Amino acid sequence: MVALATVAGACETARNPGGILRDVTPPTIVLTPAADTQAIANGLSFTVNATDNLGLKDIQLRYAGGYIAQTDTVFNTTVTSYNQGTKISFPAGSGAGGFITIIGRATDGAGNFTEDTILVFLSNVQALSVTLVAPTAPALASSGKNILVQVHAQQLGGIERIGFIIVSRNAVTDPTVPPTDSLVFTPPARQPPDTTYTDTLTVNAGFTSFTVTGFAVDAGGRRAFSNTVTVTVQTPGNDVTPPAVSHTISSRVEVNDNITVHATDPSGIKVMGFRVDTALAAAPPFTGITPLKFVLDSTMAAANLTTVDKVFALALPLSDSGLPKSVVIRGYACDLATARNCAYSQTSTVIAGSPPRSAPLRAIGACTSPTTCWAGSKCTTSRPTPSTRTASSPPVRYRGASRSGRWTRWVPTTPTGSSWRTPGAPSCRSWMRARGCSCGDRRCRTS
Repeated sequence: MVALATVAGACETARNPGGILRDVTPPTIVLTPAADTQAIANGLSFTVNATDNLGLKDIQLRYAGGYIAQTDTVFNTTVTSYNQGTKISFPAGSGAGGFITIIGRATDGAGNFTEDTILVFLSNVQALSVTLVAPTAPALASSGKNILVQVHAQQLGGIERIGFIIVSRNAVTDPTVPPTDSLVFTPPARQPPDTTYTDTLTVNAGFTSFTVTGFAVDAGGRRAFSNTVTVTVQTPGNDVTPPAVSHTISSRVEVNDNITVHATDPSGIKVMGFRVDTALAAAPPFTGITPLKFVLDSTMAAANLTTVDKVFALALPLSDSGLPKSVVIRGYACDLATARNCAYSQTSTVIAGSPPRSAPLRAIGACTSPTTCWAGSKCTTSRPTPSTRTASSPPVRYRGASRSGRWTRWVPTTPTGSSWRTPGAPSCRSWMRARGCSCGDRRCRTS
């Protein structure tokens, strides 16, 4: 029994010379942001808390997204605990901003490491921004049909690249020649501060869904992503389901405002439009009800698109005298299926008003004295005299533009002296002034 024990001890000593056990315990690291959203004027702030049972060797911080950088803190002495606040300041006019990913890695002397990641939104109006304009959720597609992808990017320093990411990429094919999923602006070509990239993709069979994400890279190498939209792929087959239709409009509109209609259908969209009713209780199928306006547009049919957004001008046929007026507005769309399935969107009861109007123009060449009036094409103080005035002569009419823009008249019936006014009636000047106008600031003339 003693011999066996001696052999076991000899084997352990040979495996660990000197009896020293190797350090296999990794360090810990925790990054804590000062806030999820931070203004660039206040800098980017967070804290780093790292520990190790024997000693830290290095703490590395990597920044990606709206800010690209890397820092390393190396320890030359034994440090088992590290707690440090970090603040990054940015110069005026910096293009940094948007979502910034911060990855912290703590490494000990034995090479063990641990990482922690945080995401901070750095608010900056000059930062790179990316928007996925199309498709918008909820998005539907159908095998063999096309889907529009549109990405918009802005950065004052210029855009180096703009494009989109499809997952799974095999779910679509790009008929563009040559096919591409991005647009690159390589110097000396101008790198625009504002640009939009549009492409049309064909959906392949064998997939139930895929995702679309827009991205852009600015001239400084900073990369940003848009929101991600999931596109559901459906099989048209014997489609008897109407398209999904929605619209966007303000609760109070002018007669010449716009309405945005959104429609999706796996068989594709054939026609879109909107309907306006003055009968507030009107509802499909609108039997016996004549709409105030019904607009249809089929220009998108040839594109074979499963998701379409279109802006229409209301151009309501309502006169000023009938405004303001409450009307009911609905979006409308039909699909490309054999059954021609159609549907209305939700109902919006809005108040239609007239567009703003400019003030009426002042009369050119108005009389400059309240005692003068227009006679023909010039100002005069003369009046017909009783000797030239007869009962058969047409009455003298002093006419001026009131503040409301309408013409008003004062018509004396009999000549009495040189003032030519009816006994007991006000003079032309006082009559006009009583109504907010006079020969001095509006045209006053005889006819």
